Amino acid sequence: MRIVLTLAFVLVFASACFAQGFQGGSAPQAGGGFQGPVSQSGVQTVKEVLSAWDDTAVVLTGHIVRREAGDHEKYLFQDQTGQIVVEIDDDLFMGRTVTPQTTIRLYGKVDKDMMKPVKIDVKNCKLSRWVHDYFESRSVNGTAALSFFL
Repeated sequence: MRIVLTLAFVLVFASACFAQGFQGGSAPQAGGGFQGPVSQSGVQTVKEVLSAWDDTAVVLTGHIVRREAGDHEKYLFQDQTGQIVVEIDDDLFMGRTVTPQTTIRLYGKVDKDMMKPVKIDVKNCKLSRWVHDYFESRSVNGTAALSFFL
């Protein structure tokens, strides 16, 4: 009886270890996980952030105008609809240089504290200029590979 229970336990445990994750009806990936469309965040401009709920996910594209005095991780961010303070941990820059001319995409969440201005807590950032330069250097017959992603 012990052998049967032990064997059943091993089979259940082994099948759980080899599960590949949720595939969502698409072809499975090599490492497992979901493969399929990704929804866009509903909040994509500074104007929308100002009326959004606390902890709402945001994706903003624009420019960092300046670093705020007194805090090395707070910056003034600007897009076409306005300006807002964003908090970016130093390690998110990964040694890359960002200037006010650099177009940057910020991924984060709205941070609303009582009696304080709204800000964005940035979780990830991508430099649009770096992406453009990377693919321009790999152009084929004068056509940039970047158009593949647009």
